[in-house]
Amino acid sequence: MSDTAYATFIEDCRDQRAALTGLIEALQGLRMNPGAPIAIPPALDAATDATMQAFQDARLALNRLIDAYDALPDTQKAGA
Repeated sequence: MSDTAYATFIEDCRDQRAALTGLIEALQGLRMNPGAPIAIPPALDAATDATMQAFQDARLALNRLIDAYDALPDTQKAGA
């Protein structure tokens, strides 16, 4: 993968991380506010918990990937 393609990939990862963070925060808000317009039925709690854990695991993996890229010297990043 070229440096430019890798930098573009990392930017996409940053976008995906932001989207996951927003989704996680929205789901957490719905679960914490019983009066919210959309409520998670009790029967779906386990599935919701598993989905939340998967989202959080994905965000952690993206964090590790992005942090590794950010730790590279600028001379190894795209456009250097």
